Amino acid sequence: MKFHPAVLMLLTWASAYVLFFVLPFTLEGRYMSLYGSLIQAVFLGTFCAGALVASRPSHQYPRNPAATTDFRMSDRLLMVGCSIAIGVLAIDMFESGNLLDLAASYAQRSDRATDLLRGAASDSSIWFQIGFLFYPAGYVYTVREIAFRPRPAPWRIALFGMAPSVMAALAMGGRGPLFFLIVFAVYAYALRRQVFPKAQKPVRRVGVRHGHAPARAAGPPMRKGRSPFRFGPGFKIAMGIVGTIFMIYFVQVFITRADGIGGVEMMFGAVGQRWGVSFNGHFSNVFYSLLGVEGTYMVFVFAWYWLQGIVMSNQIFTDYNGPMLLGTYGIDLVSAAMRRINGEFVADGFDRLLRMNVYGFVPSAFGSLYVDFKFFGLLPCFAWGWLTGVVYRNVKHGVDPRWLLLVPFVSVGIVMSLNNTPIGLSNGLMLHIWLLGAFFLSRPALRRQAAHGMAPVRPTGEPAGVLARRA
Repeated sequence: MKFHPAVLMLLTWASAYVLFFVLPFTLEGRYMSLYGSLIQAVFLGTFCAGALVASRPSHQYPRNPAATTDFRMSDRLLMVGCSIAIGVLAIDMFESGNLLDLAASYAQRSDRATDLLRGAASDSSIWFQIGFLFYPAGYVYTVREIAFRPRPAPWRIALFGMAPSVMAALAMGGRGPLFFLIVFAVYAYALRRQVFPKAQKPVRRVGVRHGHAPARAAGPPMRKGRSPFRFGPGFKIAMGIVGTIFMIYFVQVFITRADGIGGVEMMFGAVGQRWGVSFNGHFSNVFYSLLGVEGTYMVFVFAWYWLQGIVMSNQIFTDYNGPMLLGTYGIDLVSAAMRRINGEFVADGFDRLLRMNVYGFVPSAFGSLYVDFKFFGLLPCFAWGWLTGVVYRNVKHGVDPRWLLLVPFVSVGIVMSLNNTPIGLSNGLMLHIWLLGAFFLSRPALRRQAAHGMAPVRPTGEPAGVLARRA
């Protein structure tokens, strides 16, 4: 982890504010109050306090090059979960007849959102409900395969990593599963540099002095050849093609939704009234002249999805006076259960948010916690910060490499706090259940030494047996 969780959280929110004031956003019928900004600061400070209680910013201690992780049991769990997700989502799509039909999938998604607003039980098929529980296993497998396997197999990435998320996106008519698949894949590739650090070439003394033989630094010889974290050109080209296809899909989803009300120009003209924000501020004419209406709309939409949490949470802190929704607002599975237990409670709470013109927009992690728990939400906020600090501390100590598996999910959870909490973000509760299952089923292990028959030794001088017992 490059940044301490507290630092990463502050950088994330600062970037959103900078983007909001630099780009030509203009609020239409909305406002950002000083009181709302102060409550935002309280939640931010609470998270940072929890992270700093667990750990302080520190440098990376050298890792034992022999320390590795045995993923055999966790691989079985994840592969079974991904296979189930692929099977049931395929059945759901063929039964619904919405295969590759973005307009029909979007209409179905809108119907589900309307049912949620009314507090009605979902009419989705049992196959979709099962797939909803299982497809997040693909995120975890993607990170495991790309980041931790010395030579990742493209077919395993495609089958167990990509396929569940792709099918979930098609079944739901959304782009969230594909977006997070790309994010976790990119992060996993970057993580390989920590899992497989470059071997340092031993220092050699050249020449003979006073009759002594040339001295050589202790330790196994450095293997020649390609570094483990480097992929071949073919793999990179393939990943670039896949990323381009996903980006085209993202854009097509936005275009399809705009076509539902008359096209991009009509949609762009209506966002001020519908979303409470427009793109007509300073220097907006530069964007229109350089990119045209459709290009400017894409810039507006992508930027708005990134930073709308600072606007919505401010309004929630300022105006929301409804009851605590007890997780119904921020966690998908809690919402689904509550709709069956007390649909009127769900409908009443969401109706208040609808009247505020907040329902349907991302509330940020802190806004979500406030709606669900009011100021009691500071307690899970502190616990969240503390847990991220624990992960940071264990990663920096470098004793047990299993902790690296958690890094992409902890970091993405912090960066996406502008959207929702980690367990409320795109079926995040199930994602973290699969993640913890994989983490606890994996076991620390030691690589065999290539030469000299020497036991691996930590930089502190601890032998491998001590390392294994401590891990």
